[in-house]
Amino acid sequence: MSVDRCPNCNKIISPQERICSNCGLKLDNNSIGRINSIYHKSNIAVFVYLIIFLIGALIYAFVNWILAIVVVVILMAVSLYILFK
Repeated sequence: MSVDRCPNCNKIISPQERICSNCGLKLDNNSIGRINSIYHKSNIAVFVYLIIFLIGALIYAFVNWILAIVVVVILMAVSLYILFK
């Protein structure tokens, strides 16, 4: 179940609310969906970056640091390209 947040003040709101109890903003499905998609994308991005650094750390630990830096830079470039495509 996704958590809905107010696009103005970021307070967690219930699906039945039509006005934010914290800031008084009128809520509609478009604004709630937009802010929730931003949170979803940022959570996925954090997970991807953690995986990239884990891969780099494993390569650094078992192979060498030059290869680890090259792999991390390439993976970061690819992830940023995909993110801003």
